[in-house]
Amino acid sequence: MVLYYDICACIILILIIGTCLLKKMLHGRTNILFYLTIGIIIFSTVSDLGGAYISDYGEHDKFNIGMEYMWQYLYFLAHNLILAAYLPFIYSNIGLWHEFRKNRAVKTTWISYILLNLVALVSNMFYPTIFYISDELEYVRCPGLIIFYVSGLLFMLFQIVILLKYRKIMKKDKLIIMLAVYPITLFGIVIQVFLPNQLIEMFMVSVSMLLFSLIIRRNEEMLDPLTGARKADLAHEYVKNALTTRTPIYILFIKMVNFKNLRLYLGEELLNQFLRSQSAKFGSFARYNSLEGSLYYLEDGLYGFMSETDDYEKVKKMGVQVKNHYADTLQVDSFTLMIDARLCILKCPDDIDNFNTLYTFGSTYQMILPEVKDVMNYPDYVDDRDFKIKSDIDDIIDRALSQGCFEMFYQPIYSIRENRFIAAEAFIRLRDETYGMIAPPMFISAAEISGAIHAIGDFVLEDVCRFISENDFEALGLECIEVNMSTSQCIEINLVDKIERLLEKYSLDPALINFEITESAVDFDPDVVDQNISRLHEMGIHFALDDYGTGYSNVKRVTTLPVDIVKLDKTFVDGVDDPQMWIMVQDTIKMLKQMGKKVLVEGVEEEKVVMKFMDLGADYIQGCEYLQGYYFCRPLPEKDFVEYMQKQVQGSITF
Repeated sequence: MVLYYDICACIILILIIGTCLLKKMLHGRTNILFYLTIGIIIFSTVSDLGGAYISDYGEHDKFNIGMEYMWQYLYFLAHNLILAAYLPFIYSNIGLWHEFRKNRAVKTTWISYILLNLVALVSNMFYPTIFYISDELEYVRCPGLIIFYVSGLLFMLFQIVILLKYRKIMKKDKLIIMLAVYPITLFGIVIQVFLPNQLIEMFMVSVSMLLFSLIIRRNEEMLDPLTGARKADLAHEYVKNALTTRTPIYILFIKMVNFKNLRLYLGEELLNQFLRSQSAKFGSFARYNSLEGSLYYLEDGLYGFMSETDDYEKVKKMGVQVKNHYADTLQVDSFTLMIDARLCILKCPDDIDNFNTLYTFGSTYQMILPEVKDVMNYPDYVDDRDFKIKSDIDDIIDRALSQGCFEMFYQPIYSIRENRFIAAEAFIRLRDETYGMIAPPMFISAAEISGAIHAIGDFVLEDVCRFISENDFEALGLECIEVNMSTSQCIEINLVDKIERLLEKYSLDPALINFEITESAVDFDPDVVDQNISRLHEMGIHFALDDYGTGYSNVKRVTTLPVDIVKLDKTFVDGVDDPQMWIMVQDTIKMLKQMGKKVLVEGVEEEKVVMKFMDLGADYIQGCEYLQGYYFCRPLPEKDFVEYMQKQVQGSITF
């Protein structure tokens, strides 16, 4: 017999194992099943080689006849287990392990195939229906051998049907190579049936495994080289497949909230070194808890550990270990780190059964869920109103824009010099049909992220212009309406043209609108913002600098921008009882007045605060001109605001 094919098969299989070990494919159910399949193929090949060697070169005595029987039985035992091992490997590789475990028909077919071949092999020991060894050490086939061929062929067809059934959740190249295993193997079997001396069958099986190992290699090459965890696109594919097939999986999200600061602090090289160490640490936690699964790096300091386990407690224990790991400072090179990590556990498809919802949640859960020290559990918050709003906020905003759920509120601004309300600030509110009134902080930041802030800004401008045009401002005692402009609006290239069209559409004097901008908006893109503000100011529109005093206040900006009013943030108001703080407040007002700016104090809620600022006077040296806050009036819907202003004109409201 020709032994070279079996020798080559052994070499190929050993190289496959060696390559996988060098790539550190040591953990995970799929890797273990792959090694098991390769091991069975090697065992079958060595048995085939041993039997052929004795048949060709052994003495014709009872000992060698016994050895020949031993090798042939071992060969058939291992050979028939190859397909049996390949089936669970298929299910694990395509992410359907739960289906293999729970599908009774699949398991019954699998066990029946193994038992049928085992019974046929054992019965051959008592009555040779499969094969026997002649006194001349010749291997003789019997008619019963057809049992192995027929059962093997039927089991192959069974596996092919399974692969085709789930073809939609597999990439085409992967499906093709997984299916190619069968014709390649069948080709080797057919050749060996007609040419028994050509031991080519195991060689063809090893070639099919070599092709399949290319898939394993490709997947492993998709590891993130910087972190050592699997890449995000593999996570997307895995989750989509799991949701499509209703595979229950636990996901442990690990988010480093201060990741941007870590990047600035460490630099790219040390940051990557740190991330690699964290990936290894998370992997060790999983192994410690005997938790099978895969770790994925989902970008920007976000990890996702995904497992098909049924044991929630194991996932929770791993999460607690990660949380405890970040409870203390960590050392990276000469740098000491404090990591703000937020962890959340959820189960798909029980908790979330939509990929887009899951992806959004994974990207924003640290903002959606409350800040807690423990590992967060998705079901604990799913019924909370704020959680529901934050989770659905993009859909809520889209619905509000399409169905007209936004409305404008107005808060009057008090003039100390004139002792009355002379202006108002416009505030947008969202009244959703499902959740009721939603506060601006819950939707403005989300709109800025999604880009919906432009449409919201357009609504505000349009509705304020309509409001001004439909009411007699002089009769209401109003001089202007102040409108907040977002950072996104400030950098719009067509902003000036848009406002010109609105003013023309409603026949409005530009002086009736006063735009409020923040320092952060100005600094975002100074050239574009400066150009827009300058052109609008030339048209006659006035500007106010909002939230002055929050964070780092750029005095140079105050002097260079054409702002008429500077609005002092509520932090100034909160500190007026402190003598040192009060000195700073007075000096700030005096500085701004010397620059020719008017001053408005926001957040006034108590009478003693009102009196303190009024005592400064509204002169051009040290006093502020305007006050605004709940002490005077909360923001009111348009109709209520008009009625309130009419009462002031009638003299029924005084301060």
